[in-house]
Amino acid sequence: MPALRKGSPSVEDKVRAELALIRTQVPGVRGSLAATSDGLVFAHDVADVEPSQIAAISAATLALASRATVTTGCGTFHEAVARGSDGYLAVYAAGDSAIVAVVGTSSLNVGMLQYRAREIIDRIAAYSTQIGAWAAPARPSTRAATATPAKTRGADGPALPRRRPAAS
Repeated sequence: MPALRKGSPSVEDKVRAELALIRTQVPGVRGSLAATSDGLVFAHDVADVEPSQIAAISAATLALASRATVTTGCGTFHEAVARGSDGYLAVYAAGDSAIVAVVGTSSLNVGMLQYRAREIIDRIAAYSTQIGAWAAPARPSTRAATATPAKTRGADGPALPRRRPAAS
């Protein structure tokens, strides 16, 4: 990362400040993080869970949900929300190479999260080229999503069971 002028906040500090806003503006948010689309933590505001595990799971969620939205004709992935018995995990695309994950309690108002987080996610997305310059794109190419099954499996395709010779 290039050297910054003395006193100038780093991109990581700016993103961390945006993440802190999510917690302060939405009751029920336990924490959040920004990561590359391949799951490397860039900045976080989580205290009670391991950020690298959340980032890895969020990257997997992004990959699966992105494929699902493209395959079903729903367009480009924006967000996915998982609800568990004790809380929520929301995963957002932030530009082409970053993701933001928000962990919430079971009392989280998801509507308020969606309303408040959008503006913050957009600001974090403005940093996404600096966050994920070394990462794969967060949005899959439509070429990969529309590949034929034979191309997806490889040239040889799956191994098929051998036929037994007919009894004489």
